[in-house]
Amino acid sequence: MKMGCAMKPIASGILSAATLCLSAPSALAMYLNAGGSGQVLVYPYYTVNGGYNSFVTITNSTSGGKAVKVRLLEGYDGRDVMDFNLYLSPHDYWAGVIVPTAGGAAIFSGDNSCTVPALPTTAATALPFTTANFDGTGEQGKDGGPTGVARTREGHVEIIEMGALTGPSDTLKAITHAFGVPANCASVVSAWANGGKWTIDSTRDIGAPSGGLSGNAMILDVANGVVFSYAADAIAQFYVKGGLGEHSRPDALTPNISSATSHVADIHTDDAPLSLTYTRSIDAVSALFMADNVQNEYWTSPGIAGNSEWVLTYPTKRFYVDPYYAVDAVQPPFDARFSAVNGGTAFSQMKVDSWDREERSPVIFAPFGSLQSVFGLSYETQVLGFNQAQPGSALLASKLVSGDFVAGIDNGWFQIALGTQAVAGSNQQLVAAANGDILVGQPVTGFWAFGFANGDVNGQHVLANYSALYRHKMHVGCKRVDGAPCT
Repeated sequence: MKMGCAMKPIASGILSAATLCLSAPSALAMYLNAGGSGQVLVYPYYTVNGGYNSFVTITNSTSGGKAVKVRLLEGYDGRDVMDFNLYLSPHDYWAGVIVPTAGGAAIFSGDNSCTVPALPTTAATALPFTTANFDGTGEQGKDGGPTGVARTREGHVEIIEMGALTGPSDTLKAITHAFGVPANCASVVSAWANGGKWTIDSTRDIGAPSGGLSGNAMILDVANGVVFSYAADAIAQFYVKGGLGEHSRPDALTPNISSATSHVADIHTDDAPLSLTYTRSIDAVSALFMADNVQNEYWTSPGIAGNSEWVLTYPTKRFYVDPYYAVDAVQPPFDARFSAVNGGTAFSQMKVDSWDREERSPVIFAPFGSLQSVFGLSYETQVLGFNQAQPGSALLASKLVSGDFVAGIDNGWFQIALGTQAVAGSNQQLVAAANGDILVGQPVTGFWAFGFANGDVNGQHVLANYSALYRHKMHVGCKRVDGAPCT
């Protein structure tokens, strides 16, 4: 159904009440907040490959305390590699740094905000990521992908608000900063120890999530002077207003991005805003990210040593393809379950097109190093390269490369088409909403990373590296059960 709102008279007569309704979210619906604030944050990419460190920040813009789940997910299948609880005081700001280890990745924070477990404060003592959730030693078992620690080196991050800290309470007092330092982080850690108050009742001092979280990330190569920065996707009203979240032990697999209590998603198509209701909350979350076309630019001019790569992340894919969640079979909008095929993949075909700056559409050659004979995306988080000199990832040093496209021109723009209308016979459409509307494509987010170098400025020999990052442009496709357009 269309989104509804109260009709109010407009004194000027210039704007109608119907016009104002276009931007009014439904009371019980979740939505991607263009303002960047919400109860859930999705960071499309972290990496420690190729000399990069990844920085993650979270801001609590509210006057209340927050209990937050920080969840780092590897890129093959989205299995957890690091989970911890973060307790933010009112108006708090937290920063963590993901760094490489000898074979994998680790995290530390010089921030004073309370975490459980308490995080190390230096790179030398950083807390290593775990392989337990995919090497067979954890509750999820093996998934068919690699079992080594190198699998932890790139992926994406999700932040889930578990609840607001009610006050006045001992917990809120303990996490609140005085002269830059929380009063008693040790008491928060002990609350999750054996016999601690939260092991007995995890709802103590925890109220309904209230939102107001925002976040940024930075992928930094200090040695070469390269940085890529972006803002996290923010989901507002993930929880039905006034409803409780889930305050869980630090290593718990929930809450996660499937844990929404709202089953309604507010989205915008080219034709109209829609409010869509689903039986499962994960389908409502996926609806927020659905796209049948992903568009962005690429620059690869040899004269400036241009290098372009796209990051494409499916923030909900694991709940449709991972054998732990999709027990019996893959579920739409995806095409294959995650398995040992090609070293651990869940492949979805796509259609690709490219245009140069003069509207010419050049020939696109088969990608270097592709895992498939057709174009497609293989992982939960992956990289696509453009006009690379050899297979691999020259810019981000990714090991999760779904393809290196040779477009035949140096600069232009590129389009990935997803969905049953672009890929005949695929599962690439979401289950029908309660009103019969079907979103076509797959749930995706990400960005274009661009780097270039200049060795000569006004006749002077210099070495100057430049970098930029631009989020992808998404087109939302919708059809009715009978194939007619959504209205």
